Amino acid sequence: MLNCLISIRDAYIKRFGTVLGYILLVISALISLSIIGFLIRTFFKIAIWILITCCALFGIYKLSELLKSEKQK
Repeated sequence: MLNCLISIRDAYIKRFGTVLGYILLVISALISLSIIGFLIRTFFKIAIWILITCCALFGIYKLSELLKSEKQK
């Protein structure tokens, strides 16, 4: 993995030069981190939404079971 990162860095520097290569490397890293952060936040929002929905549906199911058992008595 480290070799892959070093080869990417070398490719940037070889293609764009030393100064512009490092600038573009930093900008690319920041953009990548922001995209990863957005995806993680989105994943947690979806996971929380699914958890709340499942809890609500389970509560409705248990409530309907309770009401059906009281009607049979």
